[in-house]
Amino acid sequence: MNIYLITRNINTRIQKIINDYNIKHDENASLALIINNNTLELYNRLESRKKIIKVDFLSNQNNYRCSNFKKKNEALYKALGIKKNYFPYVVDATAGFGKDAFLISFWGCYVVMIERHPIIAALLKDGLQRAYENKNIGNWLKKRLHLMFSDSCKILNTSMLKPDIIYLDPMYPTNKKKALPKKNIQFLRNIIQNNDNCENLLNVSRKFAKKRIIVKRPSYAKPLSNEKVEFSINNKNNRFDIYLPFK
Repeated sequence: MNIYLITRNINTRIQKIINDYNIKHDENASLALIINNNTLELYNRLESRKKIIKVDFLSNQNNYRCSNFKKKNEALYKALGIKKNYFPYVVDATAGFGKDAFLISFWGCYVVMIERHPIIAALLKDGLQRAYENKNIGNWLKKRLHLMFSDSCKILNTSMLKPDIIYLDPMYPTNKKKALPKKNIQFLRNIIQNNDNCENLLNVSRKFAKKRIIVKRPSYAKPLSNEKVEFSINNKNNRFDIYLPFK
């Protein structure tokens, strides 16, 4: 993957991430990776005033979402079927920037994130490594949240992972009646260019999940597949469609 790399202040840890994901410098690339305070950050060189993107599992937003969690109000918690003595093994097959995966691990589940795009995976890896070193969350996070850099369809087809639940959060379809999505979602759209074959990923997931497949959808969108949705759990802006594994 080619991107404009600003390599001053780079350290060994970040250099290894860049090497592992085969990220190459390109003078003409519109997106740039910079190193700021030992953190990888992504920004658009054509619109430099826009918000810089980074993965920060220690952010105030994450802290607020975790500290204000209420079981009865959290649709995703209900969709996962977490019980007092049941914390499912979850594969997040469309990891993105890892926000939902972090929350699921915070609730006590073992989570493997799969991300195929090298730039997004690099940001995720950087955020995960920094969080692992944090004295407040590092110990439990190392045990519960992990990242694989791979194509989800390929890795699931190997049967290497045998999760209870596979979680899918594909890119939302454009809604012309609504305002533009948040900056990080716009970044994701630009990078992956909406080329995911999400229905195929759902079908593959139904072969290998033991308990259920959860698909996050905006409230205005149709289900991802024409196949039967077993049930759905809704909140204000989106819903979670639950499919059962193929028999």
